[in-house]
Amino acid sequence: MNWKKLLYYFRYYFIVIVILAVVLFFVGFKKDTVYVRTNQECLTAERVFDYAGVLDEEEEKKLRELIAQKELETGCDIVLVTLNESLEEYAKGYEDQLGYIDPSRYVMVFADNFYDENNFGFDKVHGDGVLLLDNWYREADGKVYSWMSTCGRAESAFSSGMIDNLLNDALEYVDSDPYGAYTDYVNLFARRMPPEKVPIPAWAMVGVAGMFTFFYVVAHLSQNRGRRTVNEKTYLAAGGRPRMKCKEDVFLRKSVSSRKIETDSGRSSGGGGGGGHHISSGGVSHGGGGHSR
Repeated sequence: MNWKKLLYYFRYYFIVIVILAVVLFFVGFKKDTVYVRTNQECLTAERVFDYAGVLDEEEEKKLRELIAQKELETGCDIVLVTLNESLEEYAKGYEDQLGYIDPSRYVMVFADNFYDENNFGFDKVHGDGVLLLDNWYREADGKVYSWMSTCGRAESAFSSGMIDNLLNDALEYVDSDPYGAYTDYVNLFARRMPPEKVPIPAWAMVGVAGMFTFFYVVAHLSQNRGRRTVNEKTYLAAGGRPRMKCKEDVFLRKSVSSRKIETDSGRSSGGGGGGGHHISSGGVSHGGGGHSR
């Protein structure tokens, strides 16, 4: 293969690819993004609410510092709440709004309300963020429940499977090492939270498309310039007589087959948002998922 000829033949396409790469690099690439908080209506600057008393002061301080760093990296509020009390009576008080609430969802109701009532959200009230509620109390069914509530970009980014995996990874040893587990929660969320997509300006897309069109037209005009595709013998057979091609369709037989198209009548349509999408008692869109031990 003659690489010089190949490069020469496709030179216009290579030029366009290089120009496109340069434009996208400078316009759409964000390296080491640091987000700027725009929600000024959050009711608290606290992010670690250890009501269960499973952390000491030094551990709480380290978690706050880690969370402050990861919030700037992800553009999301990251909140931790621990409890050690039954939430059955609390959750039952919202059944008129939310319908029947299973014991595994008591923590969901509290987590969503805690997020909403404090106006969490990095970009706006009830905006981008996540809250982990870890309740150390063993409910009447004998289980200890946790819930990860997502909102805004975090809701869209985390599917149910992703939330399950994160909680399983982070809370595997929470009983013996709560500080380590909550540190893992913060780090795993930050690692798995995708950066905000950077919109490419319309002028960049139009400009690239225009350049590609220009080079494409120039390349093909130069290749086809002066090329003679027909002559006086193109439509003549040997002997100088015109060539006439005749085609006809002959109907042979008709065959009809039919089959029944099965439908899945039990399939339910999915709602918007990410994993565990639902509307809280305050009317805010949340995602989320639970964990039990």
